[in-house]
Amino acid sequence: MKRATFCVAVVLALVAVAWPARAELKIGIVDLQRALNESVAGKKAKEQFKVEFDRMQNSLKSEKDRLDRLKEDLDKKSVVLKEEERKTMSEDFERKRRDLRRKLEDSDAELRKKDSELTGEILKDLAVVIQEIGQRDSYTVILENSSSSVLYGAKSIDVTDEVIKTYDARKK
Repeated sequence: MKRATFCVAVVLALVAVAWPARAELKIGIVDLQRALNESVAGKKAKEQFKVEFDRMQNSLKSEKDRLDRLKEDLDKKSVVLKEEERKTMSEDFERKRRDLRRKLEDSDAELRKKDSELTGEILKDLAVVIQEIGQRDSYTVILENSSSSVLYGAKSIDVTDEVIKTYDARKK
């Protein structure tokens, strides 16, 4: 009997404690990718990245064109060249092809680094804005909508527009 009374008291105490907490639950979601793409600083970073990307693409394209011409020359002349000359041209072509492949890998790594540099600081600032909005508006939790952990979120709890507006106002 004492044990049953104790269990009922514990359950009532847990319900009494949990009920007010449940009533104050406030959840928000934010799409960080959209905030990054639509904020003024995000658009500027995207433009800077595009300029850098285009510059590297043009540089690599000209090298690839030279390599293609060298390959055409090799194919055309291979029939009339002496064995040693053909071997030298083939080695030269392979060396230049390896160099181009390395440059492609290096430029890819450099572009990833540049993207990380341009967006990293913005994402840190957005995180601060989200925390401030969460504290100011008494959110219990704000989740990232673009992650796979949020399968559904009503538009009414999406705070992305507020985050973008607050972030842009702060950066002016």
